Amino acid sequence: MEKDIKQLLESAENIALFWHKNPDGDCIGSLLGFGKLLEKMGKRVSYFTPTLPSRIYDFLPEIKKISSVFDYKNYDLLVFLDFSEMTRIDSFYNGDTKYFDEHQVIVIDHHVYKDNKKNRKVITDDTAMSACEIIFEHTYKRWPDLYDAQIATCLYLWLTTDSWNFRYDEDHKRILTNALRLVELWANKKRIVDNAFRKKSFAGVKMMQLMFKRLQKKWELIYTRYTDKDLKKLNIDREEADFWQIIIQDIDEAKVTIIFRNDEENKKCCMSLRSKHADVQKIAKSFGWWGHMHAAWCTVIRSWSFQQQVDEISTKIASMM
Repeated sequence: MEKDIKQLLESAENIALFWHKNPDGDCIGSLLGFGKLLEKMGKRVSYFTPTLPSRIYDFLPEIKKISSVFDYKNYDLLVFLDFSEMTRIDSFYNGDTKYFDEHQVIVIDHHVYKDNKKNRKVITDDTAMSACEIIFEHTYKRWPDLYDAQIATCLYLWLTTDSWNFRYDEDHKRILTNALRLVELWANKKRIVDNAFRKKSFAGVKMMQLMFKRLQKKWELIYTRYTDKDLKKLNIDREEADFWQIIIQDIDEAKVTIIFRNDEENKKCCMSLRSKHADVQKIAKSFGWWGHMHAAWCTVIRSWSFQQQVDEISTKIASMM
């Protein structure tokens, strides 16, 4: 951890931690793990995200600390975890842009950093599997005595979710070394596996059934779709629905898999891309995108029916492979 960032963290008394809307596992784990570490340093820590986490993360003991309403208090320090673009917290930023542009900000992220705002100190590493990995590698060297089983469990949990339990082909030596260190620090591996990978709701399985019925194949592209109406009908959220991509991407013929979602409120077609070997970042660059080699996300404005857009986009992507 850079010296000036370490000094900012140690000198601040009142810190606000942020993660992006529709938070995923890495977001939640980095927020709760890092927040607990700061609390053990004697800091007052507040936790904010524009949209509350999926209920599948309710097994985490600190999850109720998180608020979806930002209070704009005069914090000593703002910390962005797993994101840097203000569009990821636009409901907060648009409420008072001056507040975020003038307060001191630390960014810890594993995506490519493109901003150059003067009020920011940045730690980024786009070769890392997750933001949790960056947090662990930097903080454990500086404050090893603060680590306990709760912090280790949060960071280990999301180390596994971003790698889909070590299924991807990135640098396994790095991620497995970090995973072993966290287990040695008493990360609760059984609790993680039971809740994040084995536990399924009946409604979630019904969603899987629905998406399997809609499964289609174009060359080496396999894809399916759902709508916000489907989520409301089954009373589940996006995180529960998107979990089933881990099953779809295991199909032998699939070089790339996509789950399309119809964002009816914003009239957008949203895509979650996964691959075992192909670089989906290259595909996603054709759209508004963010992500990594084996996992990327895109959104496009829906200009006609959802089904028509899915057909056109899937044909385009299949021809790019």
